[in-house]
Amino acid sequence: MGKSKEIVSCSSFPKFDTESTIIGTGSHYCNDPGPGVWTAAEGGPYNFPHGRNFQSGYSSIEDDARPVQQNVLPEVNLENVLKGVIAIITGKNRTTSHNGAQGGADSNVSFLESSKDGDSFLHSSVYAPSAPSLHEAEALKFCDYKEVLLAEPPEWLPDSHSSTCMQCGSPFKALTRGRHHCRFCGGIFCRACTKGRCLMPVKFRQREPQRVCDNCYDRLEPLQDILIKSMSNAMQTAKHDVMDWTCSRGWLNLPIGLSMEYEIYKASNSLRSYCQVSRLDPEKSIPAAVLRGAKGLAILTVAKFGAVLTYKVGTGLVVARRSNGSWSAPSAILSVGLGWGPQIGGELTDFILVLHGSKAVRAFTSHMHFSLGAGLSAAAGPVGRVLEADLRAGDRGSGMCYTYSCSKGAFVGASLEGNMVMTRLETNARFYGDAYLATHDILLGMVEKPRAAEPLYLALDDLFTSL
Repeated sequence: MGKSKEIVSCSSFPKFDTESTIIGTGSHYCNDPGPGVWTAAEGGPYNFPHGRNFQSGYSSIEDDARPVQQNVLPEVNLENVLKGVIAIITGKNRTTSHNGAQGGADSNVSFLESSKDGDSFLHSSVYAPSAPSLHEAEALKFCDYKEVLLAEPPEWLPDSHSSTCMQCGSPFKALTRGRHHCRFCGGIFCRACTKGRCLMPVKFRQREPQRVCDNCYDRLEPLQDILIKSMSNAMQTAKHDVMDWTCSRGWLNLPIGLSMEYEIYKASNSLRSYCQVSRLDPEKSIPAAVLRGAKGLAILTVAKFGAVLTYKVGTGLVVARRSNGSWSAPSAILSVGLGWGPQIGGELTDFILVLHGSKAVRAFTSHMHFSLGAGLSAAAGPVGRVLEADLRAGDRGSGMCYTYSCSKGAFVGASLEGNMVMTRLETNARFYGDAYLATHDILLGMVEKPRAAEPLYLALDDLFTSL
């Protein structure tokens, strides 16, 4: 029986236009795909040949297309069909299936493979695509927003270029309506038209959210998930991870940290120092029963000075413990307070606050909360001890905390303490790359563990290893 020459049709491949990009979610990726083509918006998968780099564009797919011959029914080769049936029944394909699977042109049963128990089945290449599906979010978004992701930093327009906002047309005024440049397009807008904050594409080399106009925000907002996971400070490897005497910053924690990276370093250093003290003198360690019941930890470095009336200021971070025993992402905090009582001197104290119960954790999810407690403090030189217990209350809840600390300085006294703790929203935004991230989402496990906080998690594991 004669064989008919078959022409493979490539009409099922969509035609892509890499020059024009449609901005917006749910957009089609092909231009006039024609009847019978299943587009991405309809839920159909796209498959690409091996070795195709989606960043290099998709226009080369058109080059592989060949003319389509319609209304041609292929003839059935009865000889090949009978040979295949006999091979399946007799099992003769078992020794040749592997060679046929490698693409041998002379094998008539190359589409068959045999399992260990002797059963025959179709090779996976017959019914499974050999290239990854375009349903992956990264591939879909890159195809849809290629123009945005590969954008170059603009040249800002001079301030004198426009005396009115380029969006709403309102005239600029010295005090009430100042000029602001959009970091993505370089245009000049008023404050009301540049409220959005977004991470920029890779070529901008910015790891913190930048001010953009409303139009640019609409273009950048769908890509924030990808940019946060690749460009934010939280996803970078920790640069400062040496915490011994060979590093000057390991000798003394400063009370004020300007970035989350330094707060992570301070907290890690405080935990490791405390672990060393507890190994040398177990009586000074936090009781195991208290640690087991901890729902979170707040780690701060606070400077305290004065006589009778003392002033306190310091920064730190707080982490919550999840139900499976793991730790949440850290949230930056600022603490200021006053103390009154028979006391005098100055000291620098590293505090470890054990949050007793979920209510105490919810208090730290507030933008601001207050604490009231009493404590006894004594410091002489590089070693000192402070023991306190306080009650904290905020708009998200209230709870009790136990405080353990190590002090440096010259201070003695007993006092009644009042503190105000605030969440550093700007510090969190610069670290995570999301200007609208809530503290509640950070502490309750909605945010992935940042790579930059790896030293902190190692120090926490050392603290709880003894349990």
